[in-house]
Order: sequence, then C-alpha cells, then structure tokens
Amino acid sequence: MPRWAVRLLAWFGRGYLRLVGLTSRFGFEGEAGVEAARARGRPVLWAFWHNRLLGPVFPHRGRSIGVVISRSRDGELISRVVRGFGYVPLRGSSTRGGAAALRAVVRHLREGNDVAFTPDGPKGPRYTVGPGLAYIARKTGHPVIPVGVGMSRKLVFNSWDRFQVPLPFGAVRIVFCEPLWFGPRDAEAEVAEAIRSALNAGNEAADLRLGVTSP
Repeated sequence: MPRWAVRLLAWFGRGYLRLVGLTSRFGFEGEAGVEAARARGRPVLWAFWHNRLLGPVFPHRGRSIGVVISRSRDGELISRVVRGFGYVPLRGSSTRGGAAALRAVVRHLREGNDVAFTPDGPKGPRYTVGPGLAYIARKTGHPVIPVGVGMSRKLVFNSWDRFQVPLPFGAVRIVFCEPLWFGPRDAEAEVAEAIRSALNAGNEAADLRLGVTSP
C-alpha cells in the first residue's frame, strides 16, 4: 500500500472513530479493581484481544497510553490512527522488532505511563497470548488488567481474528477484569493462561451485558 493511501486511510479512520465515539453509549464495569491497582502507584498493563481493539480507543483517548503495534504496513496505519487520539505507538512485535518494542515498553512504564497490548497480535493465532506481555508482566511486576469489550453494532471481517469494527449509534461495553500480578518466579505458560482465561471471561461478560454473540 503506498504511503499516500496509508495517510488517507488513517485520516478517514480517525474521523470514523470520532463519529463512533460521539454517537455510542459506553458502559464500564470493574473500575474498582483498576482504582485498587492504581493505588499501589504503578502504571498498568492493559490487555485486550486484537479483534476488539477499536472499542476502547475513544473513551481512553488523551492519556499517553503506549500501544504496542507491529512494524507492518497495517501497523503503520493503526499507529497513525491511534496517535490522533493521544496514544503513543510503540513499534514492534514478536515477529519484527520485538527487542526494540520491549525496550520501548519498559521506558514508557518508567516514565509513569500505561501500556496496552493485544497479546494475540499481529498475526495470531486468535485468542492466544504471545510471549511479549507475559515477559513484561513477569519482569516488571506491573499489574495486568485484561479488558473485555462488547459491541452491540459492528462489522465483522473475514480476517484471521474476525476483526470487529463498531458502528455508530450503538453501545460499547467495557469490562475491566480483576488485576493480575506476576513475578519472575511465575512460569510463563501459567501467566499466559491466566491472561487468556481472564480475557475470554471478560469478553463473554461484555457480550452478555449487551445480549450479543461474537464469533
């Protein structure tokens, strides 16, 4: 995709998400757990599945949250979109630029900012927690808050993750799961499974609140 097309699509994407944000009804639950985690004075590691990443963009704008995004051309498009909402793209993934991305994550956390992960991105498998988030959670001790996202009106694409795009004039339900705390002695596989299980439960709860089902 040529760069001019990426810029054009990013401009359209930002405008579309603003429209969705201004016309949608956002509901939240589990905020007490977030407040309890913040009371311990540490930035948070947010986690949500790749196919629902657009749902939380608008209500959490303008907070300098770091977002781990791949170095692919699709990643460039997403970076331009989220930057327009006050997020900070941290480029790299498990397949390209992983070490650089991890260093950027640690630096962003040390500066006192949250970081958001899509642990099954950028290529899946869907609903599988990759090594990046588990590694950061174990090494830094920052709390992981899995986030369930449900959308009452959405387009679902025939992509590897069945990517969901919220439609205007709908409802978006965001469920903050209980914070998860890990340390260097925790096994990576157990950390990944705990995050995966919480994310799936959060998404099920969000969908249930809206009376919808998702693929």
